[in-house]
Amino acid sequence: MIVKITKSTDTDLMRKACEMTFLGKSKMTLGKMAMCEHSPLRTQMYWIELYGIPLFCSTQFIRHHVGSQPFQLTCRPERNGGCVHFQDRIDQVIDLIHDGNTQEAINILLWLQDNADRYTKVNLGLCLNAQSLINIAKDRLCSDASHETREIFKQIKAEMGKVDPELVPFLVRKCVYRGGICNSLSPCGYNKSEAGKKEIEEYRTMFN
Repeated sequence: MIVKITKSTDTDLMRKACEMTFLGKSKMTLGKMAMCEHSPLRTQMYWIELYGIPLFCSTQFIRHHVGSQPFQLTCRPERNGGCVHFQDRIDQVIDLIHDGNTQEAINILLWLQDNADRYTKVNLGLCLNAQSLINIAKDRLCSDASHETREIFKQIKAEMGKVDPELVPFLVRKCVYRGGICNSLSPCGYNKSEAGKKEIEEYRTMFN
């Protein structure tokens, strides 16, 4: 999997947005804006490229539509998409077995194991703002998200550290964002664990 992040706006635009709301000169930093989450935060735009991620993970990111526009690799075969015609491949395997070509049948099954159904690898582009990224982090770092999706967002967070390190501390799971409150119907208990308590306390110190 490959993750690439490009920033398309700068903090000068954020400050200009601030200056449209009062008479004066803004000295706002990205870190402070991420802390207060005022509307000028949405001026900070990013282009995130995810290559070779499972289809079901891509679906979890696409669900976040507010402030985020997704562009996913098509699954249409005539467009050279990422999906696999599963039944066609199975029919091919059956024909190969009938012809006695078991090795080729095994090769196709092994290929399907890595490519078929929900694990079909797709590419996903996200054009989104900083506020949307904070919101996505709440859900996709949470244990309710799949392990694979959490790992993808951890890589996004790591790459964001190279682009906008001031934003990174605010990309946290929901229970951390809420100061220890979990609203999941199936709590994982992270907010009550030692690691969770430590992260929550570290997050709180940014607001003191």
